Amino acid sequence: MKLLVAVDFSISAESVIVEAEKLALTLPAKVFLLHAMAPLSPVMDVVAESEIIPNPDTPFQRGAIQHCSETATEKLLEISIRLQGRGIETSIILTHNNEVEAIIEESRKNSADMIMLGSHGHGALYHLLIGSVSEGVIRKASCPVIVIPSAPK
Repeated sequence: MKLLVAVDFSISAESVIVEAEKLALTLPAKVFLLHAMAPLSPVMDVVAESEIIPNPDTPFQRGAIQHCSETATEKLLEISIRLQGRGIETSIILTHNNEVEAIIEESRKNSADMIMLGSHGHGALYHLLIGSVSEGVIRKASCPVIVIPSAPK
């Protein structure tokens, strides 16, 4: 069994990791940890939903992308080591792509049997204007999708 687990390093990501760990031990399953980084824009040097915000006084630089990638890789490795310590075979994937497209592409590329991701619990207006990663993945996935709800607010 192959389980693709999308993590965004938000507060709600911990519950996704905990549930993925439970499922991987029960099945058993190999876990593919995926973090999709939306490509940086030369117009606005901000990484969405991240604690890393490049200095607005400097022009767009490739260094910002590399720094964010290194930080994301470190975080993925920490989670991977944690799961491997529990006996779960784990691989990490870092991609620079739209979140929905990255999840769908990696699930197909790695022949995932299931996809697991979190929901942030945003309201209807947010979904109307911005959209929802979980909804997009559910619509496009060719395998079952498990959505872990965010903690109650």
